[in-house]
Amino acid sequence: MSDEITCDRRRLLGTAALLFAAGQWGMLGTAPAQSGTIPPAHRPAIAGQPRSPASGHLPIEGELPALGGATGWLNAPPLGPSGLRGKVALVQFWTYTCINWLRTLPYVRAWAEQYQEQGLVVIGVHAPEFAFEKDVENVRRAAKDLRVEYPIAIDDDYAI
Repeated sequence: MSDEITCDRRRLLGTAALLFAAGQWGMLGTAPAQSGTIPPAHRPAIAGQPRSPASGHLPIEGELPALGGATGWLNAPPLGPSGLRGKVALVQFWTYTCINWLRTLPYVRAWAEQYQEQGLVVIGVHAPEFAFEKDVENVRRAAKDLRVEYPIAIDDDYAI
């Protein structure tokens, strides 16, 4: 047997062993095939509803802090915990020049669009890093250019 074939065979067997182990340990993110349902530990929680193994809800981990520290809002009137009760809220802190945020934007935008009907509310909290990012017109222009259509709380004072 040539060295190339032996190396490929070892790589294949190693990969197969890792996949088998990951599947056995539940690391592949799949639900049990026999039940046809999502295990309770992996079900999404609904705000304000405790989760127990029997009910499939997460325990209350705390209250959503007030968003009243915002100096302004784009794309929506001011939002707060009372208006979000019963919904799943994803709050993302960002600034429009941050490369890490720019890399997550396509995913967050897609979730906002795809899961809106199921009660997901995405809220972007713009917390500027540089002085030019405090100009709300710059934020408005960037949000339009980047197609950020979900509510944006402007947090120039880092109060949220």
